[in-house]
Amino acid sequence: MGIVWFGDDRAGNSNDRATLEPGHAASQGAACNTGTTCMQNWANWKVYYAESVNGHDATPFFVQSVISDHVIHRGTISTGGLGGGADRSLADLFQIAFDRQHFANVAFSDDSKVNTEVGPDHGADNPTTRRKIRANFTHQLAATAGFVVTTGSCASQPPPPPPGAEKITGGGQIASQTSGLTANFGFVAMNDKPKASLSYHDDGATGGSIDVHSANTSVPSVTFEGNCGTFKGDAKVNQKPGYTYTVNACDNAEPGAGKDAFFISVTGANFSYSNEGFITSGNIQFHKQ
Repeated sequence: MGIVWFGDDRAGNSNDRATLEPGHAASQGAACNTGTTCMQNWANWKVYYAESVNGHDATPFFVQSVISDHVIHRGTISTGGLGGGADRSLADLFQIAFDRQHFANVAFSDDSKVNTEVGPDHGADNPTTRRKIRANFTHQLAATAGFVVTTGSCASQPPPPPPGAEKITGGGQIASQTSGLTANFGFVAMNDKPKASLSYHDDGATGGSIDVHSANTSVPSVTFEGNCGTFKGDAKVNQKPGYTYTVNACDNAEPGAGKDAFFISVTGANFSYSNEGFITSGNIQFHKQ
């Protein structure tokens, strides 16, 4: 879960000119009462981002960061919609998306630069100067020192660090759904930047021969417990997309035949297949990195 907001460097309502714009007349865009550089004393705004990886817990933990690398606005910001006299330059623009590795990509409005092409240009610290209104984009940055939440209802101990990198590999055969036949499998799955690759074939499947390959159209889920690994993802069945698979594999002994275990489930529209058992040949290997 991620939250983005504008924040300034002083207490007070975001519409309060007396506090956020000292030395400025009451009307928007008017000249300074105290010289042409009064904006030097105005409130400075930056963009903040807080993320929680346990947001559904009763006491979630948030890490808060400053994600704009400069002051993006000075003075007031309107929170009263289209009415009122506070500054609407930023238009409250925020967009946030997460990539496949759960990194945040944030877009935010910014009027920190002078519009020298159009003007008027009366200096960077003069409110009568025309400014560029633009959108900035940023990728998630490392948390800024001093901005981790340590007090209040959201504060708690950070969640435990992720486990060390783990990987499970395997290849061989298990009994088919049809007695006397075998199904072939091969896979690699790791939890360091989760990755998984699966190949599975069963000529004796109840509904007819089935050929399963991981599709990698989204990031798979990979988890480990003891000597077993479970991974889930998108799949193609008989070269057709739109399916999902779940595999659980256990490295119980060396060599693995008759002792290592393999389970597979594949689902799709009006389709379901599963098979499991001790492997009849081959090996499953758990790797602790």
